[in-house]
Amino acid sequence: MDDVVTDAPPPSRFSPDDLDNFAVPPPQPTPILVVSPNPSPAPRLLIVLISPTSLALLPSPPPPLHASLLLPDLPLHQSQPPIRVYLHPSSGTLLAAAHGAVPAHRARAAARSLVSALQPEEVLVLDAVRSGAYRGMLAADEPVEGKLETRAARRRGGVGAAKGVAVLAPPGSVMDGLGAAVMAECEIRGRAASMVVTWPAAARPSDFGVMRRVATELGVDPVKAAARVSGRAELGALYT
Repeated sequence: MDDVVTDAPPPSRFSPDDLDNFAVPPPQPTPILVVSPNPSPAPRLLIVLISPTSLALLPSPPPPLHASLLLPDLPLHQSQPPIRVYLHPSSGTLLAAAHGAVPAHRARAAARSLVSALQPEEVLVLDAVRSGAYRGMLAADEPVEGKLETRAARRRGGVGAAKGVAVLAPPGSVMDGLGAAVMAECEIRGRAASMVVTWPAAARPSDFGVMRRVATELGVDPVKAAARVSGRAELGALYT
């Protein structure tokens, strides 16, 4: 009778590549938020600009740089930090502009660094919804805007320019990435935050009430800002 204790074990049915799937992944480096040496009080409002339409509302030339968020694991050839935070002089609002793509698996860490370090009282996220979230049923020539809110924002009746925006219907799980991660972080910390999503992604700022209100607060002409929307040429092809 074979000795099951001392006999050599049978060969594994898994290949070495399969066994690597069970290994614990190495820890990701912590994002680095480099803040301006001139300290400023915690802002009342942080506006996170993610969609091409919202990024066009950044004043030109941009306001003074307040902070830069660096992700050490991004390729070295990406010379510009993916997120730069500007201080709007007249209103004291912080504008976090997502100039570069933040990988989905790093969005939560980036959001945690932004919210925990800047300590805003309220947060407004401006993002774009993807047509795939609605199974491609969004019309290419029909502007749509809607909002998602944390419980703290609902108790206040909304955040800033998002107060006049209808709740996104159906809410569902239609958002992901940096904007959704910022909202999740604000919910955990009990902060008032509203995310306003628009469609199409590269529409004119003047097409949406929330963009017009934000433009007024920042002193930007939304009509002139339309020329700075990335992807307008591709969007124009949809109307011809």
